[in-house]
Amino acid sequence: MRKPALPQPIALLLIEDDARDAELLLVELERAGYLIDWVLVAGEVDLCAALARRDFDLILSDFLLPGFSGEQALHIALEMVPEVPFIFVSGVSGEEHAVNMMREGATDYVLKQSLKLLPKAVERALLIANERTERRRMANALRTSELNTRLAVEAAQLGMWDYEPQSGTLTWDRRCRAMFGVEPDAEVTLETFRSAIHPDDLPRIDALVAEAISQDNRKAYIAEYRIVTPGGALHWVVTRGQAFFEQGRCVHFTGVLQDITERKQADQAMHDMNAELERRVEERTRERDRTWQLSRDLLVVARHDTQVVAVNPAWLDTLGWRDEDLLGRQLVDFVHPEDYAATLEEAARLASGQVTSRFENRFRHADGSYHWLSWAAVPEGELVYGAGRDITLQKVALHELAYANRALLAQIEERERVEATLQQMQRLEAVGQLTAGVAHDFNNLLTVVLSNVSFLGRGIGKGVDTDKLLQYVARIREAGERGAKLTGQLLSFSRRQRLAPQVLDLNATIQGMLDLLRSTLGGSVLIEIELAGQPWLALVDPTQVELIVLNLAINARDAMRSGGTLRLSTANETLNQPPLRPEEPEPGEYVVLSVGDSGSGMTPEVMAKAFEPFFTTKEPGKGSGLGLAQVYGFAKQSGGGVRIHSRLGEGTTVSVYLPRASGEVQRPEAESPGTGPVTARTVLLVDDDAAVREATSTQLAQLGYQVLEADSGEAALTLLEQHSTVELLLADFAMPGMNGGELARRVRAQWPGFPILFLSGYADLQRADLTGIDVVQKPFHEAELVRRIERTLQARPVAHQEGPQ
Repeated sequence: MRKPALPQPIALLLIEDDARDAELLLVELERAGYLIDWVLVAGEVDLCAALARRDFDLILSDFLLPGFSGEQALHIALEMVPEVPFIFVSGVSGEEHAVNMMREGATDYVLKQSLKLLPKAVERALLIANERTERRRMANALRTSELNTRLAVEAAQLGMWDYEPQSGTLTWDRRCRAMFGVEPDAEVTLETFRSAIHPDDLPRIDALVAEAISQDNRKAYIAEYRIVTPGGALHWVVTRGQAFFEQGRCVHFTGVLQDITERKQADQAMHDMNAELERRVEERTRERDRTWQLSRDLLVVARHDTQVVAVNPAWLDTLGWRDEDLLGRQLVDFVHPEDYAATLEEAARLASGQVTSRFENRFRHADGSYHWLSWAAVPEGELVYGAGRDITLQKVALHELAYANRALLAQIEERERVEATLQQMQRLEAVGQLTAGVAHDFNNLLTVVLSNVSFLGRGIGKGVDTDKLLQYVARIREAGERGAKLTGQLLSFSRRQRLAPQVLDLNATIQGMLDLLRSTLGGSVLIEIELAGQPWLALVDPTQVELIVLNLAINARDAMRSGGTLRLSTANETLNQPPLRPEEPEPGEYVVLSVGDSGSGMTPEVMAKAFEPFFTTKEPGKGSGLGLAQVYGFAKQSGGGVRIHSRLGEGTTVSVYLPRASGEVQRPEAESPGTGPVTARTVLLVDDDAAVREATSTQLAQLGYQVLEADSGEAALTLLEQHSTVELLLADFAMPGMNGGELARRVRAQWPGFPILFLSGYADLQRADLTGIDVVQKPFHEAELVRRIERTLQARPVAHQEGPQ
C-alpha cells in the first residue's frame, strides 16, 4: 500500500473498551504515516461529551461494548456529526452484518483480524469525506455567488435589457421600464428607446450601438447619456453591455442600466464646490499676502537653528532691518547677550515639536538699541513660523506701574497705621466708658455689701433679732449674685464667657418661658408667638438663650411704655451673602430667634450705637446698657450673629442667628438630691489667693472632702509627688508664675488621665490648648461644685499613683 508522502494529521475519536486493541489500531495507523490526535471513549456519556467538545476527522468504533453497542454509537454520531466518516473495527465477522451496518450509515467495516486493511479503509473514508466536503463547498459557493449577484443587482438598482438585431426585439425588465417611465405591460421597441434619449446625446448613442452590433471585437459597450421621461423629468443613466455573434452576425446584445442622476448631481455639486474652494483659496492667498505685507507684527519663517528664510516688511519699520540684512542669518545673532541662552533653549523646544505661546526677549535695533519682543511660534516640518510683537512701551509702562504700586503700598501702609491709631483711640474711649459703667455698678454693689456687713457687725452680740441678721446676710448674698451676673454680662459682651452648647429645640424653649415672660412683662403686654412648623435644631447654651430672650423681652417692654404687643418667632434661614455689618452672621444655615415689639422704635443714629457697651437711651439707674451688647457677644461666640430692624414710631425687631445643629435634643442630666460626696475623697486645692483658698477649703471640708492646699503650681506638684491618695486636682486658672493651664499640662504629662477641674472667674481653655477639662465659674454654689467634682471623677476614675506612670 502506498504511504502518504508527508505525515497526515487526523483528529481521531476511538470508541473502544480494550486498551490493547486501541493501541494496536493506533500503531497500525501511525505505521501507515498518519499523525494521530486521538481521544478514547468507552461509553455513551463520554461519546456525547467528546463530540460536543471538539471536532473530529474520523471515528473508529468497536461493535461490542459493555453496556453499549457500536450500532448505538453509529446512530449518535450520525445525529451529532453526520459529515464525519464512521468505520467499524470489530472482531464480529459476517458479511451480512457488515452490510447492514453500512446500510445504516457506516463508512466501512474492518475486522480486527485484518488490521492491515485499516489504513486503506481510512484513506478511502477521508477521501470520500473530503470530496463530499468539497462538493458541499462548491455548491455553497455557487449559491452564494448567485445570491451576491442578485443582491448586487438589487442594491445597485440595475435594470436588465436585451436586444435581438435580427428580429428587432427589445426586452426591458421592470426596473428599466421604471427608469424610462414606461408602463409594466406596454410594448417597447428600439424606437421607444431612441425617443427617450436627450436630443444632444442621441447621435452619439446611435453610433455606439451600431459599432457594438456590427463588429465582433469583444469590446464592452459602455455609455452615459440623458433620458427624458414622459413626465418631462431629466435623468442621467449609465449602460454596460456585450454583443454576442454567431458566424459574424450579432444574435444578442444584452446589458444592464443604472440611474446615476444623484451621482451626477453630486459630481456637479463637488465641481461647483471645488471651484468655490479654489476661488476662496486664491482669495485667502491674496489676503495672506496682504497680511504679510501690512501686518505690524514681526513675521518670520526660520529653520530650527533660527536661520532666517523669510521676513515681512514690518522688520524695517519696527527695527530698521531690511530683508537682505536678515535673510540667511540667525536670529540669535541679534538677541541681547543676557537673553541668548534662554532664546536657544526656546528654539530647541520648537525643534522638538512644542509650541511657543509667549516668549519674551530683547532684540537689537539697527541703531544699536534693544527692543522687547513677545513671540508666538509654531513648528511645521523643518521650519518654524513665528510672530513677534514689540512690547517695549508696555514694559516701560509696567515698570512705571510697579513704581506707582510701591508708592501706593506705602500710602496704604501709612493709612493702615493711622487707622490702627484711630482704632486704638476708639478702643481706649470704649474702655473708658466700660470702666466708668462697671465702676458705677460695682460701687453700688459694694455699697450694699459694706453697709450690710457693717449692720451685721454691729448687730452681732447686741441682741439684734436673728431675722434681722439673716436679712443683712440675704442682702449681702443678693449683691454678690448681682455682681456675678454683671461679670457674666461683661464676659458675654467680650465673648469670653464659657458656654456649654447643646442641641436645642428653640420652639420648646420659648414655649417653656411663656409663663415667666407673662409674669415679668405684666398684663399690659400681649405676647404673640409664631413658631416654625419644622424648625432646625440649634447648637447653643440653653441658659444663655433664656437670658437673651428675657433680656430682649424686658427691653421691648421698656420701649412700650403704655403697653403693646411682644412678638416671638422662630424660622429656618440659609444665608449666602457675606455680612454688611460686624454684628451680622457669616454665610451658612441658621435657626433665627426674633423678638419684636410695637414700641417707640429707634432712629438710625441710635441703631448705629445699639450694640455698644453701656450705651442706653434709658434714664439713669434704669439699665446698665449691656443688654444688646450681651446679645451680640453671645451670638458671635456661638457662631452666629444679630440683625436689628427698627423705625421710629413703628417698633423694633431683634433677630438672633444661631448655628444649625445635627443630632437629637439633649435632655438635662438628673442631679443627685444630696450635696455631699458619695464617699470621702481627697482633693488637692490650688489657689494663690489665701482668702479664696481658705473659703473654698472650708466649703469642701464641710461637704465631707479631705483637702490638701497649695498656693502655687510648684507646691501642687510637690504635694502630688508626696501623697498618692489625691484623687482630684482643683486649681485656679489665673495664678502668678505657673498658671493653672501650665500646671494641668505638667500633671497630664506625668500622670495621664488624672482628673482635673478648674475654679476660675475666666479661663480660655481653647487658647491654652486644654479642651476637655471642665471649669466651675466663680462665684459658685455648693451644690454646683459637688456636682462638677463628682461628674469629673466618674468620667475619669483614675487613681493617682506615686511617681510618673
